[in-house]
Amino acid sequence: MTDERPVRRSAARGWRVAITAALSLLAVVIVAEGIAQLLAPRGPLAPDFTLTDQSGRAFRLSDLRGHAVALFFGYTHCPDVCPTTLAALARAKRKLGAAGARFDVVFVTVDPQRDTTTVVGKYVRLFDPSFIGLTGTAAQLAPVYDAYKVYHQALPAQGSAAGYLVAHSLTVDFIDPHGRLRGFGDWSDTPDELAADAKQAES
Repeated sequence: MTDERPVRRSAARGWRVAITAALSLLAVVIVAEGIAQLLAPRGPLAPDFTLTDQSGRAFRLSDLRGHAVALFFGYTHCPDVCPTTLAALARAKRKLGAAGARFDVVFVTVDPQRDTTTVVGKYVRLFDPSFIGLTGTAAQLAPVYDAYKVYHQALPAQGSAAGYLVAHSLTVDFIDPHGRLRGFGDWSDTPDELAADAKQAES
């Protein structure tokens, strides 16, 4: 009589090897997909634009690829929100330490009538010499405001030396090194909160 037990044992071993191989392959696929998701850029692309910087040169937002960016819209005659926000961003940049060198703050005026390249340059340097100040003509700025949904409205300011004030959006847009929008802050955020947003944008 022929003993079939070795054959059955061999078949069972073959099934175990096949199942183990399949599970190993599945694990590799799952890990690979997880890594791909972690490495893939997240969020929609930040609308690109070209304006004039504080040195009078053409500046394109996409030139900052490789750096995290905080994009803020305001104006130099702003009595409260703008200086508060820029001061907090300057402190946030310092809190990042060496990583702060890869974090850029871009200030775009909502008051091109008064905010010339010289005025914008002097203003942003009050907060941090690395800050980028941008201006342009009303026609150049209009599509940028539209792309970032920036509200701005000149308001009379009786008795004010500024002549008029500008009501505007208070959002800080955080953009990652891939040029994608990664989050939002505003003027009420603390430097610690803004630094955390910058770190998240860098990751």
